[in-house]
Amino acid sequence: MIVKKRTKAQRSNQPGRSPFWVQEAPPRSPMIEEKAMMIFQPDILIEAQFESSYRRRFHLDPERVLMLAVLQDAVVCFQEHVSAKCKRKQSLHREAEEWISNTDRSYLFSFENVCESLGFDAHYMRDGLLRWKRTAGDNVSEKNARQIIGQSVAEKLSVRIA
Repeated sequence: MIVKKRTKAQRSNQPGRSPFWVQEAPPRSPMIEEKAMMIFQPDILIEAQFESSYRRRFHLDPERVLMLAVLQDAVVCFQEHVSAKCKRKQSLHREAEEWISNTDRSYLFSFENVCESLGFDAHYMRDGLLRWKRTAGDNVSEKNARQIIGQSVAEKLSVRIA
C-alpha cells in the first residue's frame, strides 16, 4: 500500500525564494483596475468600421491574386538569377527582364496591364528594377557581366537576323 505524505508549503525568510503559489499577490493599482473595466465600456464605432475588422486584410479577386503571383514570380526570377551561371537560370532572368521591359499592352498578362490592375505604376517599378540590376551588376565580377551581356546581345542579334 502506498502512503501519501502530506506536504506543507513552507515560507522562506528570503524574499523571492518561495514558490510562486505561496507568495502573496502584489497589490492592485487603480490604473490596472481602470484598464480592466474599459473592456466593458461600449465602443463608439460606425457600422462600416465594425465590419471592416471582420473583412479579409487581402481583398483581391482571384484574377488579381493570379496577376500578383505572376508579377512576384517575375521579380523573384529577375533578382535571384541576375548573376547566375546556369543557363536555365540565366534564361529565367532574361525572360523576366524582357517581360518587365516590354511596354506592349495587347495581352492581358503584360507587365503594363498587370501593374495597372494591381494599382502599381509600371514605369516606376520598371525603373526601380533596372536600377536595382545596375547596382547588383556592379557587384558581379567583370567576367560574369561580359558573359551575360554577350549572350543577351547575341540572342537579340540572332532574332533580328532571322
